[in-house]
Amino acid sequence: MLQVILDVETKKTFDEVGGYFPDRLGISFVGVNVRNGFNKEGEYQSYFEKDLPKLFPLLEKADVIVGFNVDGFDMPTFTEYYSGDITKLPTLDIMLRIKDSVGHRIGLDAVAKETLGIGKSGDGLDAIKYYQRQQWDKLEKYCIQDVRVTKEILDYGYNKGEIKFRNRWNRLITAPVDFTFTPQKNAGVQMSLI
Repeated sequence: MLQVILDVETKKTFDEVGGYFPDRLGISFVGVNVRNGFNKEGEYQSYFEKDLPKLFPLLEKADVIVGFNVDGFDMPTFTEYYSGDITKLPTLDIMLRIKDSVGHRIGLDAVAKETLGIGKSGDGLDAIKYYQRQQWDKLEKYCIQDVRVTKEILDYGYNKGEIKFRNRWNRLITAPVDFTFTPQKNAGVQMSLI
């Protein structure tokens, strides 16, 4: 099963575009990990905005595109760049799977710290600053670390059937999760020019 684990960084904040409109933010960078199945290291790849046409055929081939808030944020950011219907590509949203289990959203950093003992290297505003300052190496490093953390949470949850986080009272919670995914073969998605 071809998995593409990704994280998108943007050029603008929601305040700059007048609200929660991921499609208006502009993409500065996309980090991905490409692998065949769970528990594999995979290959990390980097795509700046100009490289997005090279990314789309990979997304179309994927059995599943995995991310943390991939349905609500990452995939909608591609709308202005992708000629097809981005919502037709198969996704597994780790954040939504966790929300289904615990009843509310939890941030990637909160899950990573308690589940893996590691965290993110910053926040999304850092990535926007790196873009504005043209600090391409820092932007890439930040995003790839988020992809790495997302991949590790996916594998942990898939293998153990649970993740961990601290609730608002600082109590450690172990929550059941289901990160399984059944590919839909021959979905017929092919929109980019190869």
